[in-house]
Amino acid sequence: MLNNNDNQTNTKIKLEEVELNPERKIFENKLRRMSSKEDINHYFETINEVKVLGWENKLFESKLPIRDLTNITDPDILSEEISDFKTMRIIRGDIDRTRVQESIYMTSFKEYLYQLIIYYIKKNKISYKQGLNEIAGPFILLKYKLKLSFTRIYKLLVCFIDKFLTNYFSEKEFFSLQSSFGLINLLLQYHDTELFRRFEYALISPDLYATSWIMTLFANKCELNVIYYLWDKLILFDDTLFPLFFITAYLILNRDKFFVEDYSVILTELSQMHIDTIKEVNEILDFANEIRDKTPNSFYLLANKLEIFNYDSQNLQILYEKFKPNLMLAMPIFPTDIFCITHKNIIRCPDVNCENFKTEKFNTFSKCLYCRNREVKKKISFIIIDIRIFDNEIYNNELIDKKEDILLSDIFPGFLPKTIRITSEQLNSDEFPKNILKDYTDEKEKYHFIIITSDTKNYFEYDHKFYKFANKKKSIKGVLFKRTRKLDNKKIEETFGDNKNKKEYFLLKEFDYFKKLIDEMNLEKFKYVSFAYGGYKDIHSFAMKFNIDLLEHGKKCLLCEEEEREKKEKNRKNSGLLAFKFW
Repeated sequence: MLNNNDNQTNTKIKLEEVELNPERKIFENKLRRMSSKEDINHYFETINEVKVLGWENKLFESKLPIRDLTNITDPDILSEEISDFKTMRIIRGDIDRTRVQESIYMTSFKEYLYQLIIYYIKKNKISYKQGLNEIAGPFILLKYKLKLSFTRIYKLLVCFIDKFLTNYFSEKEFFSLQSSFGLINLLLQYHDTELFRRFEYALISPDLYATSWIMTLFANKCELNVIYYLWDKLILFDDTLFPLFFITAYLILNRDKFFVEDYSVILTELSQMHIDTIKEVNEILDFANEIRDKTPNSFYLLANKLEIFNYDSQNLQILYEKFKPNLMLAMPIFPTDIFCITHKNIIRCPDVNCENFKTEKFNTFSKCLYCRNREVKKKISFIIIDIRIFDNEIYNNELIDKKEDILLSDIFPGFLPKTIRITSEQLNSDEFPKNILKDYTDEKEKYHFIIITSDTKNYFEYDHKFYKFANKKKSIKGVLFKRTRKLDNKKIEETFGDNKNKKEYFLLKEFDYFKKLIDEMNLEKFKYVSFAYGGYKDIHSFAMKFNIDLLEHGKKCLLCEEEEREKKEKNRKNSGLLAFKFW
């Protein structure tokens, strides 16, 4: 039976008693003797019934929970059983390490936490993952302070997980988690290039330090009163991606710890980081908000495309492998976001499904996330650099194949207004890319840079197929080690030989310009560097689809013809597939 000192129901828990080792029992008894009522209250000074009601209201306003929570009672939760001995043993081991210092005040804490976890995984038909114990622990301790029912605690837990960790505990292959690692890298590179390169040189990726931060939402790094305060802020901010901004801010604010000569110390420092006070949380939250305000809307668009927080998604692996956020060389900017910059009087919201997407009268009361942040994002100043090859290299070869007498201006695909066009002479100069960046050195922390190339769809393939690692010492403050990738000329010769008139060859050449420019901007500590995802090809397609004028767009534009050919080919394949199905 449950201990009546906790003012609990007399429902019997069908659970074998977890035997503690003698040292653990001595430790807990010592803590109980040393603790006073004031010590206990300290852990709960940031939480009360009013705040819990606020959590419930805010989470349910967000169309949560996603999962079905009808017909749940306390006896259902407390009587759940599991037959898998291995899983039972893992859960008990994790519970034994969960909130050790605070749980001593609640003698039935382990039994309650065990039952809550068992009910959650069986109800949702998922396997147990470590981290769930740390998320559920603080909710169980609310029962000690506020005497909440198990049903209410369970619903709070489910809503909280559905909001901030939607697929993390339910999917089998951790693609949501891997996507989050890629997003953290993009944020860190965008807002602190030097720290990003520091981690990159030391071969330290987010999976080595951020796994527990994400899976527990910092519950294993904070005292109970601090974690209640942090979670309260996360719920009030109502932003599923805010934990990633919080992690980025946390790293940058502690950046001095990582610039040491011994690289092995970095991981030790990361593992020992701890958030001790409310003041520290507030500092991180303020900086995280500043980072969020300076991050382009495309970061949210990318997260949406990855479907990390889409509970019904069946494509997490496909989308992760399609967008490859872990391999992106810089922050991606999608065409909708670019047109919000270059044609802000036409495209007013980067979300094509928003009522304000393309409208003359802007609805200021829209619930759209991007529209709510519109005034903040308008403060960001962008410089768009177009490094496409503008001479006859690509276009002339197309004309040779056509054997037609057409002017270059007739087939030119145009360009965006408010862009800086880099000529082939500048690209082929021995001074590239320094000859381009020298004009922006004094403004590298003021402006946000977007680099436009022709087409980015083969960039990941190019990076692995035509490049090889080249390690070369490069002293930055005397401690950094440069590890980069350089063109493999032998592989290029094997692929193209003497036939270097292929369009793919020129796209590879353009990619090399792009890579050199990105590397140089990172080396010179340029903040806020991004690239047009899909290249100008996707920008052109978007403009044609929504009837947006491009500057110097030729009447026989090669991109228009290429898109028409692709459209016909797609229709042909679809009609063939339909005919086959009909047959």
